[in-house]
Amino acid sequence: MKPIAYLIILCMSLSLLGKTTLSYRERKKQFDQKISLIFDIRENLSIAEEPTVRNPLEAVKQNVEEAYRAGARAEIEKSLTLAEGEITYVARKLCDRLEDIAADIYQKAQVSHYQMETEEKSSGKKLEWDTKEKISRYLGMAKTEKDHARDFFVSGNYHMSLHTYKRSIVYSLLSLRAQNVNPPEGFTNAANSWAEPIWQSVNKQKLGTIQTN
Repeated sequence: MKPIAYLIILCMSLSLLGKTTLSYRERKKQFDQKISLIFDIRENLSIAEEPTVRNPLEAVKQNVEEAYRAGARAEIEKSLTLAEGEITYVARKLCDRLEDIAADIYQKAQVSHYQMETEEKSSGKKLEWDTKEKISRYLGMAKTEKDHARDFFVSGNYHMSLHTYKRSIVYSLLSLRAQNVNPPEGFTNAANSWAEPIWQSVNKQKLGTIQTN
């Protein structure tokens, strides 16, 4: 009986170890996704790291990578736990910035659309229906995503809030692109990196649901 008991215990231990390892891998995967999104947003919207931040994110990322390379279970858990706390802190602060940025670019797209409609009425030159539909649809999507981003923020899901604010910004930029208006100052990188590839893709196929990273 003892050999069988030992075998059962060994199997249970291996199973538990497998789940633990998978859990670390999943946490690491989620950490990579969250920190990559923050770096992406900062780079393309030229947002500098706040001087009050406790630890620079580059250092946080490096600590996690070093712990993983070392392979010590306790160090991996410690580094991930600290890193997840830092990511949550930074993401929450960044959400506040993106709320203002998303509202700003949405308002600019709205104003530009209003001016375009006014000029259309005064000049008598009608825009193509497809162009008008794109402009309005992108604006509607931008507002919907902006509102959803706020809901995610209130619920404490800061990663999804950032992701959704980014989508809102992309839709506003696409609306401006459909209006043949250059992106406002401060949005050129975001327009080139986020919106333009989507615009080029949409021109090759029917306008549909847009997926962004």
